[in-house]
Amino acid sequence: MRYRFLLVALFGTITGCDAAHSPSEPGLEQPTPAPKPDPALGRVAFENECSTCHASRDGYDLRTFGFSDTTIIRRAVAHVDTATAHNIVAYIHTVPSLRLDETTHLFQPGATMVSSDVEFATALFGRDEWPAGLTTAQLAVIDPRTVRVAIRLPIWSDEGNNLDWMPDKPLPEGILGYQGGLAAAAIAGYRAVPTSENLTRAVMALRNADRAVANPSAPCLLEDSQRVNYGACFDVRRWTSTLVALHLLRYGMDQNLGGSVHDVWWDVGNAARKSRTDQSLPIANPVENWANWMYLGWTFDPSQHASVYTGGALRQLGLVRHATFIAMRSAVARPRNSPSPYDDVANAVNFSPVSWTPAVTLFGLRHLLERLQAGERPSKAQRADAVARVNSAIQLGSQKSPAADRPAIQAIGQQVLSQLGQ
Repeated sequence: MRYRFLLVALFGTITGCDAAHSPSEPGLEQPTPAPKPDPALGRVAFENECSTCHASRDGYDLRTFGFSDTTIIRRAVAHVDTATAHNIVAYIHTVPSLRLDETTHLFQPGATMVSSDVEFATALFGRDEWPAGLTTAQLAVIDPRTVRVAIRLPIWSDEGNNLDWMPDKPLPEGILGYQGGLAAAAIAGYRAVPTSENLTRAVMALRNADRAVANPSAPCLLEDSQRVNYGACFDVRRWTSTLVALHLLRYGMDQNLGGSVHDVWWDVGNAARKSRTDQSLPIANPVENWANWMYLGWTFDPSQHASVYTGGALRQLGLVRHATFIAMRSAVARPRNSPSPYDDVANAVNFSPVSWTPAVTLFGLRHLLERLQAGERPSKAQRADAVARVNSAIQLGSQKSPAADRPAIQAIGQQVLSQLGQ
């Protein structure tokens, strides 16, 4: 059920003429009382008319986020008659759920926002600087889901814009029916037995269907300008995202379901990022959606994805300290022998405000040296690119730093290069 309508009056008022006549007067028929709303009928109506957009299928989201009866009725009458809308309300009242405010920003790190990039740094580090004595171990234990940020994550449903979870359209048949209905069957299997394993199967089937080259209805071929449909992709990925969010709401908000599941949130942001190239069918609020959704996905698994994407969105919003933190926190989360920390360090130096640059550059280069001294190496095929990224960090870090800091940057940079060459 998806609704973008202005509030309309549902009930007529009693006129003065109506009020002047008593139902007991002779010759006046007794009005037929309206039937009592039936929650059983409401459940059937919700499943038949509304569940294609509501991934919960049972209205759990409406109950959880405390949508008022009048709001539910107003939205429902776009799809069903008024009596059925009242039945749906009666049914929603029977759904057991959490109780959250309608304006809750789901998974908002630290529960509340900070007001600026500088306040983010001050809240995180105690002052507006990258701590000179910060160690890899200290950075690695910082949980991004607890760090307050100047990024407002989406609410569940906002009729005024697309900075919300609820998709504008249900999943298309081309997604549900691909590969003999694999996604539809996986969703049904998850709803029947809602385990994390079945959720993963459903998410993976949906992610495959939205981008498979062999699927003629796939909207998310983001590198194919002839076939991509950014708006449809954005909605399919939001629908899949709500399935994951609802699982966490029901069974535990702190669960980490793995990159293959949480990546779907990052995927929504990537659709928004890529849509900026399409002037004919642009997604509204592309940069905000790019930043919000990528950051949300990143907080659940900082080891995934190139930091240039999530950090790049935040830099566009003027949040360069956030972007620097993302790049460096990603670097220390990468697995052994990964080439990504070399990219992360170069990205962090690029993102960092000038006043942070000496400490950020030295921290990043020291972290790379620690990995090398522990026996980690990118593969031979990746070695040249790693060297190039170290040289970039040394050069840009030196350019952005005071002259007094440059010898230290050059010295540790040469140690990294020397170890890479062994």
